[in-house]
Amino acid sequence: MKNLFNLLSILLILLFVNSCLQKEISPSKPEGILIVNSDTSVEKYLTIQQEFETELSSIKITNINLAKDSLPDILPDINPLLVYAIGSKAYNQVASTIKNKPLIFSSMINWRRFDISPNTYGVELELPAEMQLFMYSYLFPDISSLGVLYSENHNKQWFELAVSQAKEVGLSLYGQNVINTADVSQKLEELLTKVDALWLISDPIVLHDVNQVQQIFDLTNTVKKPIFAYNTLFSKYGAVLTIASDLPTMGRQAADLAKSIIEKQFIDTEEKIQLPAGSNITLNLKKVREYNININHSALSSVENIIQ
Repeated sequence: MKNLFNLLSILLILLFVNSCLQKEISPSKPEGILIVNSDTSVEKYLTIQQEFETELSSIKITNINLAKDSLPDILPDINPLLVYAIGSKAYNQVASTIKNKPLIFSSMINWRRFDISPNTYGVELELPAEMQLFMYSYLFPDISSLGVLYSENHNKQWFELAVSQAKEVGLSLYGQNVINTADVSQKLEELLTKVDALWLISDPIVLHDVNQVQQIFDLTNTVKKPIFAYNTLFSKYGAVLTIASDLPTMGRQAADLAKSIIEKQFIDTEEKIQLPAGSNITLNLKKVREYNININHSALSSVENIIQ
């Protein structure tokens, strides 16, 4: 009887240990969303993330800030339904580390240069080039040529497409490929001899730091040629016109994609990567007068903000 009791005790212990091991080995049920942010100290990244979280306040969200946290360290402890990557750094790490999960991205410069899987969704950073080119032509009828500084690694495909789109609205687009940051001043000086205005696009080689940005504006100001830019922050440097994606709207778009994925709603192939739905246009009339630029006053109704 004693031996039987001991045997039963051993079996119960083995069953308990096996149950514990099964819990550890078996993957947990997918739950919530993992947000991987390249750097939350970057205001635009933080704004997008906050809007995304507000829209999905009823869903469990885990955050990783790659400026401080390590993605591999947290992965064993979570099993999200999907991942949202904000910025190029975040996307690269998530795409190479987390497999077989829906992945949403935003704030990536020229997303077409990245490897995009069938399970990837996103919101483009850049507003359509043709929309911006049309506004330049509409607002400034005497400007017929634009110059662009770009690095091939980040914006070659974008620039090649923009050249053909510029022709459609009657503009000529000239580009200078910048190999490294030391080339910017020389390339810009060459470009300014050929064009009526500079079109400043998002490129980490061209816009390496604040000093480089200031140098670009100083050079163009010397020859009294306007700069058209992609972010309202450039207005303080003297940009004549900025056409910027609306960041809160971008966060809401990403949240809508997340809702559709979680609720298993069908997403058309053409809707998987979306254009920014909102924009802000700021015109610097002070610079327009300073440079003596002819402006189409009937087009001013298209402008949200005017700097006098």
